[in-house]
Amino acid sequence: MSASTRRVVVLLVGLGLLLTGCAALPTEGPIVRSDGAGASDVRRASDIAPRPPADGAEPGEVVSGFLDAMTAWPIATATAREYLTASTSERWRPEESTIVYDDVASIRTAASAVQVDLDGAQLLDDAGAWRGALSAERSSLRMRLTIENGQYRIIDPPDALVVPSSWFRQRFQQVSLFYLDPTRSLLVPEPVFLPAGEQLATNLVAGLLAGPPPRARGVVRTALPAGLSVGLSVTVDDGVADVALGGAPSLLNDDDVAPMLAQLAWTLRQVSGVRALRVTIAGRPVNAPGASLQYPVSGADAYDPSGEATTDALFGISQGRLVTDALSEDATIEPAGGPFGAAGSGVVSVAVRPDGQQAAVVDAGGRRVRVASVTARPAGSGPRTVLSGGRYLRPTYDVAGRLWLLEQTAGGAVVRVVGRSGTRVVEVPGVTGRTVRRLLVSRDGTRLVAVVATADGDAVVGARVVLDERGRVRQVRDPVVVRSGEGAGSLVTDLAWSSPVRLVLLRPTTPGRLYRVEAVSADGAALGEPLPSTVISGAALGVAAAPGAGTPVLAVYAEQYADVARQEAVPTGVRLTDLDYAG
Repeated sequence: MSASTRRVVVLLVGLGLLLTGCAALPTEGPIVRSDGAGASDVRRASDIAPRPPADGAEPGEVVSGFLDAMTAWPIATATAREYLTASTSERWRPEESTIVYDDVASIRTAASAVQVDLDGAQLLDDAGAWRGALSAERSSLRMRLTIENGQYRIIDPPDALVVPSSWFRQRFQQVSLFYLDPTRSLLVPEPVFLPAGEQLATNLVAGLLAGPPPRARGVVRTALPAGLSVGLSVTVDDGVADVALGGAPSLLNDDDVAPMLAQLAWTLRQVSGVRALRVTIAGRPVNAPGASLQYPVSGADAYDPSGEATTDALFGISQGRLVTDALSEDATIEPAGGPFGAAGSGVVSVAVRPDGQQAAVVDAGGRRVRVASVTARPAGSGPRTVLSGGRYLRPTYDVAGRLWLLEQTAGGAVVRVVGRSGTRVVEVPGVTGRTVRRLLVSRDGTRLVAVVATADGDAVVGARVVLDERGRVRQVRDPVVVRSGEGAGSLVTDLAWSSPVRLVLLRPTTPGRLYRVEAVSADGAALGEPLPSTVISGAALGVAAAPGAGTPVLAVYAEQYADVARQEAVPTGVRLTDLDYAG
């Protein structure tokens, strides 16, 4: 191993810990900075029994007590309701949303009303999905009070659980509820925040039965019939989760059994120790034809949101030709066997279909997009031109084989998708017409992210893709800022999916010398356990990652790449301008 290779190995140790979930990052040596709470510091929450209203409490004290009462743990609202009038208590619906705030900036009393101004307030919907930061106006809660039975009581509390972020981070965790894409062939994870602890399995199933979160409706489907309810709890014994559902078994269509079990399996496999399910509806077992009553959580791998028939091979560009490690057993990077692997191909950027069989390249100086086989050169067939005459950036594939293209025009970005029925322009709010540096689509095809230039530097913008039952793109909607710019001139030089719901970004702090790699949630959520970041040294070209389990995350350099999970670098033997996984 050369000295330069050893240097990259050491510099990437912190990144390996970041991306494999370890909490402790080195504090000495070339790693400059890391952020993130250790796993041992979270979810050691003790019970909290809040105090009921004191006799003779003034309006400001009543409102303060009401806020404190909402921090009861385990979650309970009985004491909080004592701060409300009797009629208000009956109609208060704190389950409709959650407001998480950093601090109470002020509490002001005027006549019979109290105004509470919150700092850093963020909103979760009724499913626990993140809905973004609240504006200053919506962060100001005004509550009116009246006298009932000689005591001040609140008339109009917000229909929300209002809790401090320190309390929330210690007691909630971000997990995913798994639904189906409209073709019912893939699972789609929807991130939500749920209470941690012994009731996590029960909360996961209850969340799944409630149906998709508001923003995911129309994007995903469910095979779980309406009218089902979870029992007292989902119990886990010797690795088997007993899911006893209430409802009518006749509501379950035979065609729904397999996808329903897949939804439950992928959702409950997030609970530590669960290896199988036993599902009943009204006491009657639910199992696939010919299958055991115990359904292994690995039994639904065919619905993997990252795709089942996918490759973990690497593909890149060297001297204008497509190169890959798929052709050798020792990870040697060499020219691909298809037409784009030939010398003089002039490849500027490339995307490879997740199954590794087809490549889409931008060539002709960035003015043409062509597709062809990665490894074979069938007689009489050459590359097929998809688009030409524009200025095209790096393409991206989803697991269904849809090819997404970003064209730079005088009027800003134009997004095109190439499917079985041809090529069409797709309007992407927050992206179309903007200055865009990169476009990326999730493997399941339901999420799109882009690096968009703003006055405050590069931002990462996300949106949801709505498909029809045949897998055709109907629309892209619900834009959200996944990561804001960090000041004028700040850049995001690369990004990649490291899981179906998480991205890694590469940000230069000193271009060519220092880069920060950070993990972000694809929905933009800035709650829960802080995601860490690490600064690495050297002229990094980019990051390579894929959402499949066990796929290593790589830092890519011109003549080597580093497998950060194993903390070692691999010389490529060629000079690279790009390297990534399929997708």
